[in-house]
Amino acid sequence: MDHFDLLTGLLINLLVILIVILLLNFHYLSRNKVHKLQLSSLSIYLISSFLILVSMGLSVQLEDGFLYDLRCIPFLLGGIYGGRKVMPWLAVTMVAIRLPMMGTGVIITMIIAILFTAIILYVRPRMENKALKARVYTYSALSFGYSVLSFWLPSVIFDFGELSSFPIYSAVLTGSTFFVFYLCEIIRTIYILQLKSIKYEKMQVVSHLAASMSHEVRNPLTTVRGFLQLINEDPSNISNNKELSEVAVSEIDRATEVINQYLNFARPHPELEEEVAIRDEINRSKEIIMPLAVKRGITLKANVLHHHSIKGDPNKLQQVLINVMKNGLEAMENGGTLRIFSYLENGKIFIVINDTGIGMTKEQLMRLGEPYFSMKGKNGTGLGMMTVYQLVEGMKGTIKVLSKPGKGTSVILSFPPYNKKEEGTALNPARTTEVRPSLR
Repeated sequence: MDHFDLLTGLLINLLVILIVILLLNFHYLSRNKVHKLQLSSLSIYLISSFLILVSMGLSVQLEDGFLYDLRCIPFLLGGIYGGRKVMPWLAVTMVAIRLPMMGTGVIITMIIAILFTAIILYVRPRMENKALKARVYTYSALSFGYSVLSFWLPSVIFDFGELSSFPIYSAVLTGSTFFVFYLCEIIRTIYILQLKSIKYEKMQVVSHLAASMSHEVRNPLTTVRGFLQLINEDPSNISNNKELSEVAVSEIDRATEVINQYLNFARPHPELEEEVAIRDEINRSKEIIMPLAVKRGITLKANVLHHHSIKGDPNKLQQVLINVMKNGLEAMENGGTLRIFSYLENGKIFIVINDTGIGMTKEQLMRLGEPYFSMKGKNGTGLGMMTVYQLVEGMKGTIKVLSKPGKGTSVILSFPPYNKKEEGTALNPARTTEVRPSLR
């Protein structure tokens, strides 16, 4: 038997095992979306049995009745990850697959299957809490023991005359076990880290929202409590108490607004879906925001270059527009111009809101939409833009923000147009004249 043929056969066997393991991990990672880590016992058994069958199909024959391959690797991995529910059945399966080939090697296979089943079931629970390094070395040592029992001892007992091939077989089997088991553990570690990362991110969002709610609601409630105490101390002072009660009501309204923003973030997707006329909603939003713009000495310009609609909730779209426009007004402390216009391009409806305010740095842009991040300092919660992102996504839209410090900010919203298929008036982007205005 040529040593090169033995080495080539074993390496091909290793390559097939690695390909199957990587494909299966990719499949489970994509299907489960990193929300599930453990495979069922049946899945582990079927995968291990398949790999044992493939390995034995790629086996290399040294003497009559003795076949050598890397079946030890799936046998070992199945026992490690499947435990008592899988290991005995894998041993039976390995013997059953080997039995039709007959020969003296069947006896060796039966002995090894029984012996290593007992060893793995004994070692496995004692290695679960050990460090990765200790586990990898231990299971690699078991693989070396497997090579001794399956190759060296039969060579001596039955006088194969192929004892010189033992170092090749033993080195490849032990090294392959080390590599495959280490790879599986790395993949499992990545799963665990991703699960922890998702959980950590969720906890961070809850923590930020809780801090934001606590900060923003406590302040107006403290003010209301103080004013009610003043009213209670001097109930006969009607004029003064009227002013205090008005301030208390405004503070309650402010707390209610914060709570509503939180609820909008918690339930961002529009409950109502209907045809929403872009031109009408922009005009309504302009009328609502106009008094604030006039008060700040800001010029407000609106221009809609189409008559198309989108599908969604008109109230939610109006909330998005008002939130973004209000942010633009508040970014222009010394006056300026706020432009809002809409156009059709590449089969999508774009709404652009552009201000000439203070702008944002790249670092601030990256954090835009995070809970409790606001450019308004103590006067902002960050919930407004976070709600905007969620609402736009709920209407199947996208949002892009362009900004430079001192040069203003442009918020670009894009939505798919509403198609009236039942009326036979579906939008045909190819026949629509596309006009894109200048930001100037």
